[in-house]
Order: sequence, then structure tokens, then C-alpha cells
Amino acid sequence: MKVPETIKVVWDGELPHGVYAKDIVLKTIKDIGHAGATYQTIEFSGSAIKSLSMDERLVLSNMAVEAGAKTGLIEPDETVVEFLRSKGVTDEIESVRSDDDASFVKVLHYNASELEPQVACPHEVDNVHPVNAVEGTPVDQVYLGSCTNGRLSDLRVAAEILKGKKIAKNIRCLVVPASQHIWMEANKEGILEILTEAGCIVNMPSCGACGGFTSGVIGAGEVVMSSSNRNFRGRMGSADGEVYLGSPAAVAATAIEGKIADPRKYLLQGVR
Repeated sequence: MKVPETIKVVWDGELPHGVYAKDIVLKTIKDIGHAGATYQTIEFSGSAIKSLSMDERLVLSNMAVEAGAKTGLIEPDETVVEFLRSKGVTDEIESVRSDDDASFVKVLHYNASELEPQVACPHEVDNVHPVNAVEGTPVDQVYLGSCTNGRLSDLRVAAEILKGKKIAKNIRCLVVPASQHIWMEANKEGILEILTEAGCIVNMPSCGACGGFTSGVIGAGEVVMSSSNRNFRGRMGSADGEVYLGSPAAVAATAIEGKIADPRKYLLQGVR
């Protein structure tokens, strides 16, 4: 074992309407490459990162491995402390931060205000393009869930978009909350009812179709838009299927149209 070197990724500015942590991490992976951070650590920083909720920060740490990284780190702050306290941690919390003179393999700088919704296209997570480059691509299934984007805030965004609407008649829409607790909270808030009324199939928490398990496994020639973390050939079923990755908002918008869609048109202004 050795201590990994670190790539520092700085996202400053304010995320625009309809753009999320998933878009940040997909753009980052595109630029670093699917193996560009092998045996390294990615440290995410900047004002845009500090503005993210814990749910969204976890997306960055979760997907750092898709660039080959050992881990994805974010400097702890009050948001982290409040999260830990809400989970029952009462001990004194000691924060660990990079030294002022820390050295990095490379430093990447981004302006978050210029970011658009991103989509990872088959069959690599770094094959990333702005949503308008693939908008209109027909899909057979959409999948909202996984350890990456099956959290309560993800389900809320999807429910906001799908409320009072119906999914396209020619597709399947599967929703898999990331944990039993999230499933129960979403049920209490009426989110699962909204999604079910829109035509979604809400399953119990599991890895589900993300890893090619249980319902939602795709067949040969089928195309899926997913909020999960990997789109390798055969990842969600048939090696002859295609998997696109995007934010939960992009997944919900795609469900309505039956083809890859820009989520911004379905979100109220001022709501990310």
C-alpha cells in the first residue's frame, strides 16, 4: 500500500438552473478520463462544491472511482458536521484538511456557471457530451436509483418533474430508492404516489438493474437512460444494449418524452 497522489478539482461559481452534482462529476470524469486518476485521489473543492447538499456531495465521492481514483474527498465543513449530528454522532468531530502547502499531481479549474446538463454515452463513463448533443435519442427504459442517485433529494426532483404527468407509453420507468429509510421517507412525503401515478414502477431498495440484477435488466438492442454510475457494455443486461447516464432530473424528463431530454424545460426557474 502507498499513499495516493492527489488531483485537485476546483469548481467555482454557481450551478445554473437544472444542473447538478451528477453533471459536475460527469464533466470531471470526461476530462480526467476513465483511468486518468488510477491509484490517485480526487479532491473536490471550490465555492460550487461548498454550496452542494450532502446528498449531492456523496455523488462526487461515489463516482470518483469511475476515473480510476482510490477515493473522492471534499473538505469537511458545517454541512458535513450537521449531517453527522443528524445521524446521531455526538462525539467531538475532528476535521482533516489539506495542508496549505500540499502538492497535487494536477489542478483543474472550472466555472460552474458555464456547465450544462451532461450525459455519459455508451459504453464508457468518460464518453460525456452536453445533453443537447444526444437530445432526442429514443429509449426503451429509464432507471432512477442506485447508490449514486437514489437519495431522497433525487426522488424529490423526479417527482417535481413528473407530478401530474405521465411517462411515455412506449417505455418502462423503474424507480429504486437507495435505502429502506429513503423509501419510507419518500412514501411519507407522497413522492412514491406521484411517481406511481405517473406510470413508474417503484421497487424496494437494492442494486437492482444498475448491476444487471432483478427487474429492469435490458435486452439486446434496448436503450436505457439511467441515474446510476456505470454504463459499460453488458452492465445492465445484454451486451448489445446501450446505457446512457444522467442526473435524476434528466432521467425524469426523458421518461416523459420517451427520448433523451433536457430537464431544464421541466423545472421551475430558481429550482435546480
